[in-house]
Amino acid sequence: MPVFSRKKTENSYGDNEVIATERVSAIDQSMEHIYVHNQRTTDILRKINCQSDMVDCIDTIISETPDGKMAYNIYLRLANQGIKVTWKNATTGRPVKRYDAEFRRFCSSIGRNNSSGLDGILDTLHGCSIARGGMAVEVLVNKDVTEVEDVVVVDPASIVEFEWLPEKKRYAAYQQAPGKEKKDLYDGNFFYVPFEPKPGHPEGTLKFAPAVYIMIQYLQLIQDSSAVLHRIGYPRYDISIDRETFVNSLHDKSESYVRKASNELFREIKNTVAGMGSKSDFLHFNEVTMQAIGGGVNGAGIDVRAWFEVLDPLVVNAFQLTPVLMGRLNSGSYSLGSVEFKIVTDTVDSMRRGSKRILEEIARIWARVHGYNIVPKVEHNPIDWEKELDKLEAQLKEMQLNRRAEEYGYISHDDAASKTMGTEGADNNNSEGMYEYLNKDFRATQSEDTGQDNPEENPEEGTQNEPQQQSRSNS
Repeated sequence: MPVFSRKKTENSYGDNEVIATERVSAIDQSMEHIYVHNQRTTDILRKINCQSDMVDCIDTIISETPDGKMAYNIYLRLANQGIKVTWKNATTGRPVKRYDAEFRRFCSSIGRNNSSGLDGILDTLHGCSIARGGMAVEVLVNKDVTEVEDVVVVDPASIVEFEWLPEKKRYAAYQQAPGKEKKDLYDGNFFYVPFEPKPGHPEGTLKFAPAVYIMIQYLQLIQDSSAVLHRIGYPRYDISIDRETFVNSLHDKSESYVRKASNELFREIKNTVAGMGSKSDFLHFNEVTMQAIGGGVNGAGIDVRAWFEVLDPLVVNAFQLTPVLMGRLNSGSYSLGSVEFKIVTDTVDSMRRGSKRILEEIARIWARVHGYNIVPKVEHNPIDWEKELDKLEAQLKEMQLNRRAEEYGYISHDDAASKTMGTEGADNNNSEGMYEYLNKDFRATQSEDTGQDNPEENPEEGTQNEPQQQSRSNS
């Protein structure tokens, strides 16, 4: 649930709340000057081990490991399927369409830092929910309270403290810039929604926190396996010299001469082996012995497959995804079951409910500063996994339901048009032929159930068949 800045008044739309005209959230000093660089990371494992902050570890895993990047991208792409913003009159509750074009222009002008408008802000909010444990924004209003200048995304990781304020019956979210006093972000037009908060705790939960330990173990296993491969995976040659035979072959047995001759022999053999090709043969005297070690020649090494088989399921569980989506399915079907996909989509929907509330708060402030007596409703488009024909069939069923409710007198002509097509009302109130569609559909259904032709379409045939049917029933 979102943590709102002030206690709600009797007006459920918050029209009596004061709109702040100054920015309260601060920009971190390290973010004032951003230098673009794409330096290659030589050792990701060492980089993660050297970081003490969990958020920094998660950022490294997301940006520099294949599994982290894939999991993050899956959640992000499933979450942002587009939104639909509708307006209703705050007094009557009827749909209003005349402000749509103006609001679309506003959505394209905000988010100046990412140059992507509301879509870029939405992606950033969902990314913060995954990697930061929540999503937060501050709406910046001009001095005259006539226009929303911008909407800035506040990093939830920059909140250093939450303090309970008994007089206001809410938590204060403090952000402190270097060398400055801490400020309560709720003094501005600040909105914050934590991700899966614990009972009694306003801060959210880091979704990828379990992945830090597992990815460290996974990267360590890859590093150790590489060390074993380089150590014993390539064949090497063990060359030994019979010292006694070599010394006896010398004409001078003095210590200095033996040492000099040994060094020359070592150097000669070393240069010969180093310059040999892959197809060269070995030629040596009997006092020199050569044998190959490593590379599977003598069976040395370890089988790391068992270790990877243990860690692969843990990687999937750490990112809370399925083996199919993470590319970890080694056996069985590669199709994604409906129950598995529903678990993933339910997790995504919990994030989208938070962004829905924040977007509605942004739209509500935009309407208030313009003096519009309208209320926004934000709906995320459903995750697109159905066929287009299934969508059209569901839409037609909904249209039939609203039309039947209208003909029974449960809803008005305009309400039926609003529910079906999302318009403010029907184009006209002409009800001529209103029941013809349902009557025809009912007759077709009845004829299919009885196996008879429609008597209205072929009246003569229906009249001839009636006595025959009656005689069959009597017999």
